[in-house]
Amino acid sequence: MTPAPALARWWREPWWARVSLALIVGGFVVLTCWNLSRGGDFSFYEAAARSMSQSWRALFFGAFDPAATVTLDKLSGFAVPQALSIRLFGMSISAIALPQVVEGTITVLACAVIGLRWGGRGAGLVAAAAAASTPIFVSMFAHPMEDGLLTMSLAVAVVWWQRAMLTSRWWSLLVAALFVGLGFQAKMMAAWFVLPALIVATLFAIPDRRRALARAGAVTGVSVAVSVAWMTVFAAIPAGSRPYVDGSTDDDIFAMVFGYNGLNRLAPGAYPGSVGSSGGPGGVAATLASIVHALSTPASSSSHGSLPTLSKLVELPLVTQIGWLYPAALAGIVLGLWRYGRRRGRPASTARRLRFALVAAAAVWLVTAAVVLTFTRVPHTAYVASLGVPMVLLTAIAWREGLRLLRARHLVPRLVLPAVVIVQAAWWAWLIARALLPAVLLIPAMVIGAAGLLIGLVAALRGRSAPRPVRRAAPFALAVALLCLPVATSLQVLDAARDGSGGDAYVGTTAVGGNRDEVFTVSSPAPWGGHPSLTPALAQLVAEAGRHGGGADGTPLFVTDSWSISAQVIDVTGASVLTDGGYSGHVPVFTADQLTAMVKAGRVHLFAVASGAPEGDPVREVATGPGCSALTTATISPAKEAADGRPASKATDVTLYECR
Repeated sequence: MTPAPALARWWREPWWARVSLALIVGGFVVLTCWNLSRGGDFSFYEAAARSMSQSWRALFFGAFDPAATVTLDKLSGFAVPQALSIRLFGMSISAIALPQVVEGTITVLACAVIGLRWGGRGAGLVAAAAAASTPIFVSMFAHPMEDGLLTMSLAVAVVWWQRAMLTSRWWSLLVAALFVGLGFQAKMMAAWFVLPALIVATLFAIPDRRRALARAGAVTGVSVAVSVAWMTVFAAIPAGSRPYVDGSTDDDIFAMVFGYNGLNRLAPGAYPGSVGSSGGPGGVAATLASIVHALSTPASSSSHGSLPTLSKLVELPLVTQIGWLYPAALAGIVLGLWRYGRRRGRPASTARRLRFALVAAAAVWLVTAAVVLTFTRVPHTAYVASLGVPMVLLTAIAWREGLRLLRARHLVPRLVLPAVVIVQAAWWAWLIARALLPAVLLIPAMVIGAAGLLIGLVAALRGRSAPRPVRRAAPFALAVALLCLPVATSLQVLDAARDGSGGDAYVGTTAVGGNRDEVFTVSSPAPWGGHPSLTPALAQLVAEAGRHGGGADGTPLFVTDSWSISAQVIDVTGASVLTDGGYSGHVPVFTADQLTAMVKAGRVHLFAVASGAPEGDPVREVATGPGCSALTTATISPAKEAADGRPASKATDVTLYECR
């Protein structure tokens, strides 16, 4: 196979290669859109997307409610495409999820471009197919989740970084940094997983040390600057002219991003001013306790979102969503470093340096993400999507380098790629029992994979004496053997019961307590539509609030102390509902004095108070004070799952009060 040209482009490739890529992308789109209208989102973020679709002010600030009184508990960049989609197509589950399908499609194409420019059309097709069949990608990109924009942004950033290395152009490098910053708006510090990889790879790609350091510094500096730019603008706006920052106790957006969503995940209590920073042991003590727990506790004995465990990435529920290509990715690192990292007494050619740089980038990116995920909590499975892009690139590298060795004169090198497939098959034998794959998908995949491996073995054993059809079919056959089980696993999303949700992306049954008796059934396609609905009791509460003037003359429908109440109402009706407490329930969005002043000014007069609210709760304090009376009480059940896959809350009695 001839090396790829410096800036190879898919539209210049033969028709069969372009058709193959189109079929891969088309298959991915079919899988992600099959249940698009059924998936829904976690109601907290779904409500925010609708709020942001109704108000440009709410869109800019990333507000939870239409009145923009409080932000989300994380940066809202991931919800901006969702809000614009709702604004364009109207409110529906599909409208919220559609941007993620687009992001997934771009991710698959980005992997195809990187593979093409690194190792030719074959490597590009393998990278695209591996991305399109990664189970967590197929589920995650079919649901509205922040990980979709993050994954797309980092994949595109590597495309532009690769272009910058190939062309020595500064502007391409700056575009790469811009996309890292865009990924930060989607999921904050998780976007920086790729920065060590880009720094190391840039130093390898550019032989001149000064130029290499300058460009590595530029991509780092611009990435960080773009990442914090919006936060800096937000912080410069006076508190009275913007929403309160959820996730913080002192209205500090940096505490929310770098504390509540950052350092506190590794060292609870490390960042002052963030929610949770004052509770329990924090800082170094908590970090050491987490490490000791990780060293002594197997992942299978701890819950999905509990303390870190060293084995979590090779145990349920995470391994069946991301781990099918672990052996191939490790082989890609070994083969890539062995081929391009060895020094032979003369300066490496430009092509060799750039190929080695991409191997290093994918390896460092994979290791960085794996280490961070190991030593932090993983509230839902979509977090492991951070491993996806480097893993599929390394798989393509393993296939490409193994294929080169398949043409060697000696037998041992020719057996390398079949050996990778055999090792991966042994890993699958252990993994299949945990994945609970239905026989209707498993058996054909095993037959097809075995046939592909057999063709590859014949080609390897007989070398140049193998029949020409066998030699021509071997590259495709071994690629199929590498990917047959991920494809079979991903096909489970055709069953709506195995397709995950916006609260917890997954493929299959194990992540939600499935059992071997569950039957795989292809659901009827539902690519468009779907609308959230209120529980009967909450619908009654909303109707009662409307009868007593809630929402009239531009006033809020009511004020509540529970986002699980307000989120459902905003999600379904788009009405303005003010919420105290934020996502955690501990964020001081309003004080009792502020709420009292709002009542006196006629800005609000209805309050929905959840049972069990603490004595110091300002909403409860005002609603049960002088001049207020109870109108009705309803028992509200949570409509959707929380982000960690467990119910958002238990059934709650909510009392509606009127204050005049």
